Amino acid sequence: MTDSLRPVPRWLHVWAVLAVIATLVLLAIGQLVTSFAAGMADPVWPTEPWYVFRTATDTEKERFRKDYRFFLEHSHRIAGYTIGGLVIVLSLGVWWTEPRKPARWIALAGTFVLITGYGDFHRGLIAQRNEPTADIQLPMGAARVALAGLGTMLAVAAWGLLARVPGAGLRLLAGLALVAVMIQGLLGGFRVKLNELVGTDLAAFHGIFAQIVFGLLTSIAVLSARASSTASAESRRLGWWAWVLALLVFVQVAFGAMVRHYPIPLSQRLHFATAFVATALAVWALRAVFVDPVSRARAGWFAWALTALLVVQLYLGIEAWLAKFGAYMLPELVPITPEGGAIRTLHALVGSGVWAAALALALSLWRPAPVLGNTLNPHVSVRAAGQD
Repeated sequence: MTDSLRPVPRWLHVWAVLAVIATLVLLAIGQLVTSFAAGMADPVWPTEPWYVFRTATDTEKERFRKDYRFFLEHSHRIAGYTIGGLVIVLSLGVWWTEPRKPARWIALAGTFVLITGYGDFHRGLIAQRNEPTADIQLPMGAARVALAGLGTMLAVAAWGLLARVPGAGLRLLAGLALVAVMIQGLLGGFRVKLNELVGTDLAAFHGIFAQIVFGLLTSIAVLSARASSTASAESRRLGWWAWVLALLVFVQVAFGAMVRHYPIPLSQRLHFATAFVATALAVWALRAVFVDPVSRARAGWFAWALTALLVVQLYLGIEAWLAKFGAYMLPELVPITPEGGAIRTLHALVGSGVWAAALALALSLWRPAPVLGNTLNPHVSVRAAGQD
């Protein structure tokens, strides 16, 4: 069901929230993979979701049960497949709300072509997973099919934005989220496959791009919710400052990923410096939100979530730094312990939560109040205008 304050049916909003929660679980497993150096536990890639249950050798199945690094790595891959399925349904569902029938069917066809091409590309890589990396031939035919579908989908999304069709921005975000999940899967795989050629250089980029995927899904979850019917000049002004805060937090989280993978003095200094600036701006912005009644009504829940996460994150940041850099030895020589790995994992995971909360705060404050019409379905007015 939709109403004039809800851009998509309620089930799509619930599905988007489910995708965000599932992605948070995926990020947690990914951070555990990094904390316990499990990224290269299995150099075979790509693998099917059921690989360790059916396709793998008996030795690999035994490793999945007894080797915690092997277990973490394949759990991460299985969770990635799960997110892919959730986002496929989300993207198709959001595109189904396109009120212009020709545009709807063209976009859905483009999405199906994109998914089919990506699937063929993946199958082509699976057929070569035991080949030496230098001998692998990329399935360029499948890649061209996927790009054709992507171009079609993005063209329809741009058309909707230019025509100011209700929900066009949300449909663009859903399409971008689908593409981002596909890219993230390839980044994770190439990080494994190219390890013998380029080392772990792709690991940091894989971690940073994960935050982009998380941000896209968080945006869809926020914008698919029922919109606030109130707005003010002050809430819009605070919305712009909240965007600055969200961008700053993202940069700070990205520097954190660099510290995790390249703990050189420069990355540590940048991570600390942006943390101080982001915290100061967050304190000012949150106080302003709580003081303004309209802003508090629009984004109070996200403001409280951000406040709580910031307090926890500051504590975890100190503990994580001491665990890795306070042992008076090179960071790479510090032994991996369950306690240290858990602290670093929680610090990275709560950092993702701070990023998501800051982004949700910005979207909630900046989001325009909907124009109330005389219909319960926001798409009816477009059909009535003869644009179906």
